[in-house]
Amino acid sequence: MLPFLFASCVTEQAPEGGPPDETPPKLVCSFPENGALNFKGNKIRLTFNKEIKVEGIYTNLLIMPKLDALKDKQPYSYTVNGKTLEIKFAIPLKEHTTYSMHFNNAVKDTHEGTKPTGAVLTFSTDSFIDAITAKGETKELLTNRPVGNVSVYLYSSERDPKEWQEKGGIPDYYTTTDKEGNFTMDHIRLGTYYIRATTGKSNKYEIDYEKDQYGFFKDPIHLNDFQSAILIPLISADVRDFTLLRSAPQKGIYEVVFNKPIIKYQLIPLEAIGAKGKPQIHSLLSDKSPRTIFIYNTFGLLEGEQLEVKLIAEDAYHTVLEKHLPIRFKEGKEDIEKTRLSHSVLTRPFPSILPSFTEVITFNKPIQETNQDLIYFELANEKKIPLKEEALAWNSDKTKLTIKKVFKQEEIAALSRAAQGEKDYDKTKKTVVLHMETGACIAFDKEKNKKIDIVYPFRNEEETGTISGNIDTAVEHFIIELLNDKDVIVDTVRNTKNYCFTMVPPGTYGIRILVLNEGEEVWSPGNIRKNIEPNPVIFYEKELAVVEKWDVTGIDFKF
Repeated sequence: MLPFLFASCVTEQAPEGGPPDETPPKLVCSFPENGALNFKGNKIRLTFNKEIKVEGIYTNLLIMPKLDALKDKQPYSYTVNGKTLEIKFAIPLKEHTTYSMHFNNAVKDTHEGTKPTGAVLTFSTDSFIDAITAKGETKELLTNRPVGNVSVYLYSSERDPKEWQEKGGIPDYYTTTDKEGNFTMDHIRLGTYYIRATTGKSNKYEIDYEKDQYGFFKDPIHLNDFQSAILIPLISADVRDFTLLRSAPQKGIYEVVFNKPIIKYQLIPLEAIGAKGKPQIHSLLSDKSPRTIFIYNTFGLLEGEQLEVKLIAEDAYHTVLEKHLPIRFKEGKEDIEKTRLSHSVLTRPFPSILPSFTEVITFNKPIQETNQDLIYFELANEKKIPLKEEALAWNSDKTKLTIKKVFKQEEIAALSRAAQGEKDYDKTKKTVVLHMETGACIAFDKEKNKKIDIVYPFRNEEETGTISGNIDTAVEHFIIELLNDKDVIVDTVRNTKNYCFTMVPPGTYGIRILVLNEGEEVWSPGNIRKNIEPNPVIFYEKELAVVEKWDVTGIDFKF
């Protein structure tokens, strides 16, 4: 005969009268009791101070560490009787293990609109409660700013990673950070664990690579003692498989849609059209819709006709997709005439003239012809500085024009003299204008650009400061970025161990260093699906204040 086991309960009486009771159910007694040792039973009994109901218990009730899974069967069953919830385990609990049951949203009272209980029950099948505690924080890797309300998961290294890497899986231990990104996990069993963190709230503990910020370590962490400084860096990186979702004819255009943004592409005609040979293909990858390529019917295909084209597209993670597409169009002319040729300019924190100048102008239609003689700089004294052919570069679909100009010393001197030649000195008059005359750019449909004038203030040394320092590292490839107080990049220096940012306007700044892989021009966010961590990012921990005619020196790094 089994001994009679019981736990005493305190009866709480609800007050009579007054407003409706909206407080969550309170756990008043349990078997085993909270903190119990040497528990060998297969049933848990919990009594609350009011009648209860359960919602989504197999999703919302989190038992840590994870219970052993059963094929086609839940690891426990449950019954509710008034104020009492009873849970019966399908298989014995593990020996020498501390269990914590987090009820989260699983238990509510029977009235609509009341909050769920936040009860936690901890007990052990051994003679002690596991004492390992893990503390840490979550931060954005590229800003070093804390991120709150992040789910943090621990998975025992003894488990097969295939259980949880792709489709999610119940973690052995789980918590959520506070608003400042801090987290604590108690009663962890000694061992090694893989760690994952996500801003997503999936009940299946999955990471949505398209929408979530997430973080991970490629190797398991050792929790053999108290850990108080686990820093989990979070990134946004859509590492889903790169796929073509659909391609379909429209009136006057052919639409090609991918599952995520593409950074570059090629369209290669594979056949000729009549005696004209292989046609030139005009297409558009819009900044507003970076997943979609629009191909225009500029070669006169009629409905029912088609042109075989080879498409080569690449996403941000250098995954290349090749497809053969039969380009065709629906009858009727696409309303191109109603879309007038327009442009936009890349937003910059300090748009101004520097010795090394870059500007990016984006058009809403592919450009077929460019007249470089109609693109030039003009000083305040009406002196013109022309642009050479190599200063102009187009992207693959000829919608984005990059203008690069390295001003010579004599040109800088001329700019300075022109800016300071006014009798009534006024900083607002110290400007240089980039002109694009009408007809400088002609779209594929023969529409000419309207005149574009972009005014830049002239930045000189007397109104600015410098920031300089040394990099002590064996790493050969890196980017040093100067950031303003909104984490916007102001200036960059590459692979220079004795660096200096010159002509920096007064303000508050930060510096970060992006470590690059050999042979790559851009920083890599890694690939969680391939267990490749992001490349390191190093921050200077203090803010840097720049004033006019002041050199900020000694901003050194070692890594």
